[in-house]
Amino acid sequence: MKNCYAKAIASALCFLISCFYVPNSLLAQKKEAKIEADTTAKKPKKEKSPFKAYKDVITDKAKSDEGLFTVHRVGDKWYYEIPNKELGTEMLWISRIKAIPGNFSPYLNAGSKIYTKMVRWERKENKILVRIVSTQNVANEEEAIHESVRVNNFEPIWQSFKIAALNADTTGVVIDVTNIFSKEAAGISQIPSRVKKDQKISSSDASKSFIDTVRAFPINVEVTHTITYKAGQDSRSGRGGVMSVQWNQSMIKLPEEPMTPRLFDPRVGWFTISQTDYSSKALKSDTKRYIRRWRLEPKDPAAYARGELVEPVKPIIYYLDPGTPENLRPYIKAGVEEWQEVFETAGFKNAILCKDPPSPEEDPDFSPEDARYSVVRYVASTTRNAMGPSVSDPRT
Repeated sequence: MKNCYAKAIASALCFLISCFYVPNSLLAQKKEAKIEADTTAKKPKKEKSPFKAYKDVITDKAKSDEGLFTVHRVGDKWYYEIPNKELGTEMLWISRIKAIPGNFSPYLNAGSKIYTKMVRWERKENKILVRIVSTQNVANEEEAIHESVRVNNFEPIWQSFKIAALNADTTGVVIDVTNIFSKEAAGISQIPSRVKKDQKISSSDASKSFIDTVRAFPINVEVTHTITYKAGQDSRSGRGGVMSVQWNQSMIKLPEEPMTPRLFDPRVGWFTISQTDYSSKALKSDTKRYIRRWRLEPKDPAAYARGELVEPVKPIIYYLDPGTPENLRPYIKAGVEEWQEVFETAGFKNAILCKDPPSPEEDPDFSPEDARYSVVRYVASTTRNAMGPSVSDPRT
């Protein structure tokens, strides 16, 4: 009897154990599944980009023009698409007056250069900065004094732009430049103080200011924009208390290989630039003056070395202003090319040429304000005056 009870109890215990027994392999699987679920749950969220998608900024309605920077127009917005490779590159920015009202100033005319500065575009996190680069104080980069010159001539941040988007392959950034060209901006479209005082100009009127054109070329970008200013009432001018000025902004990439500087000789009259050089062996600063000259290089260096007359690789070419009276054009051209004889004494033939401006059919992109061209301007003014302002590479 006892054996029967014992067998019954043992049988019941086996049943209970079989009901509640979980194999080790199954426990391990559940544990791994739980760990995997926990790991999946703890995966960090993908960080959201601070920039908009390129297609949301440069939409399919954009009108684009490729060049040094690719320029996009989307509605009333203008964008620069700046290649990363051009960040850190030295460029020259030239601001000119393209068109002015009558009686603006006796010595400022259409074509007058108002501002010239060397700039460098650079990225700082989510912004693009434009720094003004000075070449006034210099030192040999290989010498310790160069570091002192650098920190004592900190480059000012002239403009700052938020990055709107990265281009499709992230090789460039997109910024909105509408704002700096659609209102008065320091160093771009600011009327000189003496003219402001004379004309009683107070501020610009954004509602009557706008961008006319933005064009991109392989080594430069050209912007034409109109700024309207609030001015003093003048019944004689009939301006109604306003004055509109059309500006042209040229930004041109400087040569990767700068020209070799040539020291000024006071016995000859040259336009010059000055630099303070701290690399002096006498432990002082030396003021050096360099002449402003054309980059004439012989097509045939060997013949040039033998003293033969040779043509330059790139001659000096002046274009006549499109507004030059037709009956005067032959005489102005002859006056410019009379300098060929002088250049022959330096070993160059056909070194300087003067040409008529191309017609719109010949070159629809030609503009006297374009930094790539040298132009003899003819000004409709009652002020008798002749002057020769020019643009040169400030580094050399």
